[in-house]
Amino acid sequence: MDKTARMLQELSEAHGVSGYEGEAQALLRRLIEPYGVIERDGLGSLVCRQGESGPRVMLAAHIDEIGFMVHHVGDNGMLRFLQLGGWWDQVLLGQRVAVKTRTGDIPGVIGAKPPHLLPLDERSKVVEKKDMYIDIGVGSKDAALALGVRPGDCAVPVGPFQVMADGKAYLGKAFDDRAAVALMVDLFRHFAA
Repeated sequence: MDKTARMLQELSEAHGVSGYEGEAQALLRRLIEPYGVIERDGLGSLVCRQGESGPRVMLAAHIDEIGFMVHHVGDNGMLRFLQLGGWWDQVLLGQRVAVKTRTGDIPGVIGAKPPHLLPLDERSKVVEKKDMYIDIGVGSKDAALALGVRPGDCAVPVGPFQVMADGKAYLGKAFDDRAAVALMVDLFRHFAA
């Protein structure tokens, strides 16, 4: 894997749900610091300036990713969630997540009532988000709270970066817009040389 692909892997695997971009932003700061002067604007965006004179070109990309926010901890320890960004209901079930708490990350998976417990007419329908939950492997609300889970915590998709069969395509999460972020870092590196 070349340097750019390794950088894309780092960017893809960093957590950065909308509103909670700290980890992904810290990585970006580390990647671009050698190539320019970095400032943070009033909205929390990173701005990197390179060079004092010459034509000005603006490159822009977002580093946040789609994810979820816990809005309720059930008596059974299951977490009800809201989506942050656009998701199709049909791709959520079985999605691994990391619930980001103040005390650390907790692994979980999005689940729903299993088909054999559904009425026959509902078994062939897409399960709606409102009927899904995040299972963190506990059996009670008290156990979930003891782990530090609270309403308002975010949950970020977990997915390993992989090189696909032809060696030219990649599989991962958050490529929108982390691929553009990787391109920007490469351009900063190029123009600094």
